[in-house]
Amino acid sequence: MKQITFTPRHHQLTNTNTWTPDSQWLVFDVRPSGASFTGKTIERVNVHTGDVEVIYRAVQGAHVGVVTVHPADNHYVFIHGPENPDETWHYDFHHRRGVIATPGGRD
Repeated sequence: MKQITFTPRHHQLTNTNTWTPDSQWLVFDVRPSGASFTGKTIERVNVHTGDVEVIYRAVQGAHVGVVTVHPADNHYVFIHGPENPDETWHYDFHHRRGVIATPGGRD
């Protein structure tokens, strides 16, 4: 067994499609443990070098999580909460959308 991340935070893996098609990268979100949906980034780590890349960074108070990898292409699908949420916001199906992103781009 080999540890590949060392930052003192959670690295949440979805239960399916977390590996890139070339088996070089493992994708995750950085929300805290438990049921909260407060992650700000979607990231990936190279399992050979340990290099970490931010694939997507949420802006305007939005949160992201539950990322999966396309099985053949360089695309990542995840849940995106609303920008500028107010104090009545709570995580629920009608308060989120699906997003597709690619490394190096803000899709």
